[in-house]
Amino acid sequence: MTLFLTPRGMPVTTSSQALAYATHAFEEEVLNYGNQAAALFDALPLDPDCGLATAYAAALHLFRSTREGHGQARNLIDIAVQMQTGTVRERSLISAISFWAAGDIARAIRCLKLWVASNPRDLFAVKLVQYLLFSTGQADAMLAAIKPVAVAVPDDARVLGMLAFAHDQTGDPAAAERAARAAIEIAPDPWAHHALAHAMDVGGRFDEGRLWMRQHADAWSNCTSFLYTHNWWHAALFHLALGDRDGALALYHERVWAVRKDYVQDQINAVSLLARLDLAGVDVGDRWVDVAHYVRPRRSDAIDGFLDLHYAYALARVGDDSAVTDLLNALRIAARNGSRVRRTALRAAEAIVAFARRDWITATQLLDTVAPELWRLGGSNVQRQLFADMRKSARAEGRSTLEFAA
Repeated sequence: MTLFLTPRGMPVTTSSQALAYATHAFEEEVLNYGNQAAALFDALPLDPDCGLATAYAAALHLFRSTREGHGQARNLIDIAVQMQTGTVRERSLISAISFWAAGDIARAIRCLKLWVASNPRDLFAVKLVQYLLFSTGQADAMLAAIKPVAVAVPDDARVLGMLAFAHDQTGDPAAAERAARAAIEIAPDPWAHHALAHAMDVGGRFDEGRLWMRQHADAWSNCTSFLYTHNWWHAALFHLALGDRDGALALYHERVWAVRKDYVQDQINAVSLLARLDLAGVDVGDRWVDVAHYVRPRRSDAIDGFLDLHYAYALARVGDDSAVTDLLNALRIAARNGSRVRRTALRAAEAIVAFARRDWITATQLLDTVAPELWRLGGSNVQRQLFADMRKSARAEGRSTLEFAA
C-alpha cells in the first residue's frame, strides 16, 4: 500500500493512485452537492483493500436515508473497519462513518469534531459534521463547529455557505445573508444560494427571493437532485407566499417533482410543497396518488423521523390506511428503545396522520404536545414551518367544528 495525497493534500492509503483521486472527487462532489458522487462505486475495484474508499461507499448508501441503504452501508463499513489500515485521518473518518451506520450519531459527531478541531481545513469532515448536526436539530452546535473553520479557511465559498446556513438556523438571517453573499462573490455555491433563500424567506422578502432564485438557477444544473429540487422548492415557496399558486404548481411539475421520484429527499420536497398548496386552498387533484405511489415502499423504514412525517402525510392523504398502519407500527417498534427522538417521531407522525384525516381536535391536541420537540427530528426552520402551519390550521378548523356543533 502507498500513501497518496489528494489535490487538497489529504492522505489516502491505497495501491491505486486513480482510486486516491476518486476519493478526492467524491469529497468534492459532496462539498459541491454534485451529481457524480456515485462514480466512486466504479472506482472501488481499483483497490478493494482501501479502507477509506470502502467507508466512503458506505457513506453514499447512508446518504440515501433508506432501510436498504443502511443495510448496504453496514456491510461495507464492517469491511472497512476490519482493514485497520491508513492514517489517523482515515481511521477517524472510518470510525465516524461506522458510528453513523450503527445509528450512534452522537459518537459519530464527537469523532468528527475531535478531528476537525485540529484539522479545520479538512472540509469533507467539516461537511459531515454539519450534515449530522443538522439532521439531529443541533443548530447551535452547527454554528459553533463551523465558526473556527471559517477563520481557518476564509476564502472558500463552501465554508462560507455552511457558515451562512448555520447562522440562519440559529435565528440570525442578517449574518446568514452576509456570509452567503460573501460566498457567492467567490463562487456560485448552491448551498450559499440555499442559505440566502432562507434569509429572504424569514425576512418576508418574497418578491426579491423569487426573482433572485430564478436569476441564479443555472448554478444548480449539475447538483444532486436533492439540492436542485430543494432550491426550486424554495423558489416555489416564494411564488406561493406571493399568492402565485399557478406559478408554484408549475414549479412543482417542472422542477420539484421532475427529477428522481425514487429518491427520498425529492419525495419530501414534493410532499411538503403539495401540503402547502393544500393549506393554501389549491385543488391539487390526483397528484397525491402519484407521490404516495413512490413513498409507499418507504413506509416501514423508520430510519429518519423527519422523512417519516412526510411519508405519513402523503399516505394518509390518499387514504392508504394499511400503509399508514405499517408506518406507525414501524415507528412504535423503533420507539421501544426509549430514544426521545424516536418517541417524538411517533407522536408527530400520529399528529400528522390525524391532520391528513381531518380529525382536527386530535390533530390539535397532538401537535400542541409535540410541537416543542419537533426540532429534534432535524429539518430546517422553513421546512418545519409546515407543521406549525398545520397546527394553526387544525386549531382554526377545530374551533369551527365545535362552533357548528354548538
